[in-house]
Amino acid sequence: MMKLTFPQLLQLRKKVNELTSPLQLQHIIDNDNYVLLFIADKEHLVFLEIPTLLELKEEISYCFSF
Repeated sequence: MMKLTFPQLLQLRKKVNELTSPLQLQHIIDNDNYVLLFIADKEHLVFLEIPTLLELKEEISYCFSF
């Protein structure tokens, strides 16, 4: 659990959306099958495999669906 400000959440959403584009996902699959993602102004470093990255995208999308 980590606390994010709204601007940090927007930045995370932007980065996750970039990483989950079809072209970028293919690149991740072809190379490492994971990404390292800095969150909250580089306070946290997160290791995400593709299924976890996609789950994170869903969770973030849910935050903005209302």
